[in-house]
Amino acid sequence: VGGIALPRSAEQQAAASGFRGVALHELAPGDLVFFDTMSRKFSHVGIYVGDGRFVHAPRTGAQVRIDNMRGSWWASRFTGARRSVRL
Repeated sequence: VGGIALPRSAEQQAAASGFRGVALHELAPGDLVFFDTMSRKFSHVGIYVGDGRFVHAPRTGAQVRIDNMRGSWWASRFTGARRSVRL
């Protein structure tokens, strides 16, 4: 993300130094968005691209895609967002 090294797991990325929390209504392209997809607060991560959409890999081996965070499935699993303090 913007030349910033990130840990591998979503949980580690959510706790990484150099990032701050961002409210849902303040999201900007490039922000990391986190979801609870496996009964863990930060089990899935994507990159916000604007207009309520984010890019992510839905599972290992699956094609990267863009989804809408406002859809009921993703909206009910949204757990937070982080922004690099460098951006």
